[in-house]
Amino acid sequence: MKSKCMQLIKIMLDSGEWMTAAQLASELTVSERSVKNYVAEINYQEKGLITSSRKGYFIDSARAGILMDNTGKKLPQTSKERMDYIIIRLITNDASGGKKTDLYELADEIYVSYETIKKDMIKVKKRLMEFELILKSENSYICLEGQELDKRKLLSLILYEEFSDNIMSLEILEKEFPDYDLELLQTIIRKECNEFHYFVNEYALLHLVLDIVIGMDRIKKKRTFGSSRKEGRNFGIREQELAQNIADEIERNYHIRYSLIEVEELTIILMSHLMKVDFATLNSDNIESIVGKNCVAIVDEILDLLKKTYYIDTGNKDFVVKFALHIKNLLMRLENGYTTKNPLLNHIKNTCPLIFECAVEVADKLRQLTEYDIKEDEIAYIALHIGGNLETLKSKRKIISCIILFPQYYDFSNKMVEKLREHFGKRLEIKTVITAIDEIKAMGKAELIISTIPVSETIHIEWVMVTPFLSSEDFQIIEDKIQKINLRKIKARLKKHLMEISNPKFFYKNMDFKNKQEVICFMTDIMIKEGYVKGSYYDEVFDREKRASTAFGHIAVPHSMKANANKTGMFVLINEKKPLKWDNNYINIVLLFAINEDERDIFHDVYDNLIVLLLEKQNAAKITGCNTYIEFIEAVISCFG
Repeated sequence: MKSKCMQLIKIMLDSGEWMTAAQLASELTVSERSVKNYVAEINYQEKGLITSSRKGYFIDSARAGILMDNTGKKLPQTSKERMDYIIIRLITNDASGGKKTDLYELADEIYVSYETIKKDMIKVKKRLMEFELILKSENSYICLEGQELDKRKLLSLILYEEFSDNIMSLEILEKEFPDYDLELLQTIIRKECNEFHYFVNEYALLHLVLDIVIGMDRIKKKRTFGSSRKEGRNFGIREQELAQNIADEIERNYHIRYSLIEVEELTIILMSHLMKVDFATLNSDNIESIVGKNCVAIVDEILDLLKKTYYIDTGNKDFVVKFALHIKNLLMRLENGYTTKNPLLNHIKNTCPLIFECAVEVADKLRQLTEYDIKEDEIAYIALHIGGNLETLKSKRKIISCIILFPQYYDFSNKMVEKLREHFGKRLEIKTVITAIDEIKAMGKAELIISTIPVSETIHIEWVMVTPFLSSEDFQIIEDKIQKINLRKIKARLKKHLMEISNPKFFYKNMDFKNKQEVICFMTDIMIKEGYVKGSYYDEVFDREKRASTAFGHIAVPHSMKANANKTGMFVLINEKKPLKWDNNYINIVLLFAINEDERDIFHDVYDNLIVLLLEKQNAAKITGCNTYIEFIEAVISCFG
């Protein structure tokens, strides 16, 4: 079937609606007569695929989808996919003797118009510039110019993003590089790393395999480095030996010749992904000999930030050692221009927003100390390291204080306490054991009574009655009550905090803005006029946006990293009818925070709970129906059920 016919099918399939001959002619940049001829030819080969009426033309989507799938190749559907397709073609042709790429041929290949390709080229140029690559064009022919390393980095990023949509695996990598035995390559890397006592986790190993096979493929196609990348590069002897051993094995098994410069590049790649670790011997006393004095100084500054800002206990030596190792590897990657992707990025942002925010502040501190900008994927890895410690602090709020009511009978109450502590651990703080109800009032404040006898209704404390021997049903009853108490505590604390930072003047609905700059400008101007923040607040909010987007699905939570507001406040903007464009997201709810140093904990609590709550669509739908600030607060609390 002709390329134009396939192009027409694709246009109609993407539309999914009736289309006139004039619309199709405009999309295809042909005459309406040509459109009618194409439709006739399609229906001749695929009888009844396209229906015609006074409305125009309509395609059988199910049949058309099968037909497109049977073309034998995965066609790019979106502008982003077409952009990546074009860039990969440019890099591929670059490795084929510098062959130029014809845009007309590209358009025919993926069944889009030449005009569509021309529009995509604007985005292609912008993406290439991010990697210091230049697009040269002459009439309809284009080619790529720039450093070999930058081409490899861009190709690695595009392929990684493509693989991430399918969850990257060795099997998926092998489909992209069918000429290479990647299972053997993975075995070679593991074996050599073990011999040199280097550690690599399974995910990092896949990314490492991808970076190495890209280099192998480029070498095989005679696209190598012209000269050493950086003078005076200082690698340890063992690092060089490790890289050389892996290079030797690759040469022996894949018939690829590594130059000295390529071995140097392989060393950099390896050191960016590996950890030299014998965890049994590592401790806070010898970590400096592994990561270096400069890295330890940087880690100390970060730990000070974590302690002062997020009240994290930095005395956990295991955390400090592993965190120092991570920072050492991160600095190695940054120094050599490498970044690693994190498949958990969006999951971490959406489920642990406060932990991610903490990691953003750590990344900003690193930027101040090293002048390196740190991408979101790397920030998410930092979040994984600090998350456990921050979660420990959050979990303290979930501790329930309780009293055991057990009429004394030998040592049965002691056995009961032992079982409760074994099952619930630190979640239950057992204050005391009493033997009679009238002792309760003298025991002070408690949140729960666990009793083996009925408790009087005059006692206004949550209670449960269990058997003296604590069956599995008893444990479940206690668990349900703990959950109920914790939920009530969260609701009460959140409502209290929301009321403290609320201002009826900070609520707007269904406003018309072109972009997030206009949104933030509007909100910050009002906060400045109300005396909550200083005139520099707009720039401070945008400085935070540069570090990592504050968009989470359909909500955005802009704020400054400086807790320098005159007063803590939260500005609420709801756009129920027309979502706002915010980076790559469309937003219905914007919450702008101003944070005072003395009320930072209020911000942390509200920030963490609100984002997770509002990411659930049914909750967001309830919130977008609000018309006042008070309605907003009541709707938020009601979302807890």
